[in-house]
Amino acid sequence: MRKIIDKVIEIMCTAIMGFMVIAVCWQVFTRFVLKNPSTTTEEILRYMLVWTTMVGGAYAYGRRKHLSINMLTKKFSPRGQTVMDIIVQVIVILFCSVVMIAGDLHLVETTWHQISSALHLPMPYVYASILVGGILMVFYALIFIWEDISKLRTEPAGK
Repeated sequence: MRKIIDKVIEIMCTAIMGFMVIAVCWQVFTRFVLKNPSTTTEEILRYMLVWTTMVGGAYAYGRRKHLSINMLTKKFSPRGQTVMDIIVQVIVILFCSVVMIAGDLHLVETTWHQISSALHLPMPYVYASILVGGILMVFYALIFIWEDISKLRTEPAGK
């Protein structure tokens, strides 16, 4: 399941970034060559950047390529580091559940009838990126907890 989700995210982010490059080139062309800037590409780029940031951030988290401060945990034993990682993952799950998932559901509910100015796109489609990113981060945190518990069960207690 994880490999499938990773692949979908990779393809999605790659496609969005490729489209963004084309859209930026089009924006530059219409602005400087045609002297008539496209009104929709700026908004498209803004929303695609938001989606790429939220989904790509979750992907980086899932690959453990995110920024972390581990000065304190490096002083622990390997078993202590694993326990501390479980605690951190629980905190991540709580944060994502309260702020990103529940908070975004409230945001979507309050902006249900708003539409974007240039694209006339319902704003909940844009804000859904926060929800998707939060769900993906909870998914990866649960995987990390499962891996850490498996590691604790297999490694001797003395280490």
